[in-house]
Amino acid sequence: MLVRFDKQERLYKAIRLVRPVHLNVSRTMEKLLEGAGISVAERAVLELICGQPLTVPEAARQLSMKRQFVQRVAAGLISKGLIEKTPNPEHRSAYLCAPTAAGRDLFQTVHGRELEMLHAVLGDINQTEVVVALRVMMRIDAAFEALAQAGDGKEERS
Repeated sequence: MLVRFDKQERLYKAIRLVRPVHLNVSRTMEKLLEGAGISVAERAVLELICGQPLTVPEAARQLSMKRQFVQRVAAGLISKGLIEKTPNPEHRSAYLCAPTAAGRDLFQTVHGRELEMLHAVLGDINQTEVVVALRVMMRIDAAFEALAQAGDGKEERS
């Protein structure tokens, strides 16, 4: 019997994999972070802050997390000496979070371990496959973000 390729059904199967992939990646990251002194959430915020200083609300938007949660995570990173509050020239009361030297060093160490692990377990995936996967995931994220915001009555993030 000839089975017709149903693009929407295959796309649905790919989307269904997002949750188990996310959970398995998180579990693996927890193991890689053992001894580093930070959680998976702290690692995510630290990575973002190492990219560029941000306010807590900016970081929350970029991570699609609640501002209050990111505020708690940032406070923990500040208490650990991994990020610091810096003046925000655009807004006096909303400080920027910036990495300390220790925070930047820790992130580089952790990220190096992650890259080694990725090479060991997924090094056979070629560049074209990675580019296509990234393009598809970005389109899925943008489409569902727009749908979620339309339902919330919020504006689209830039």
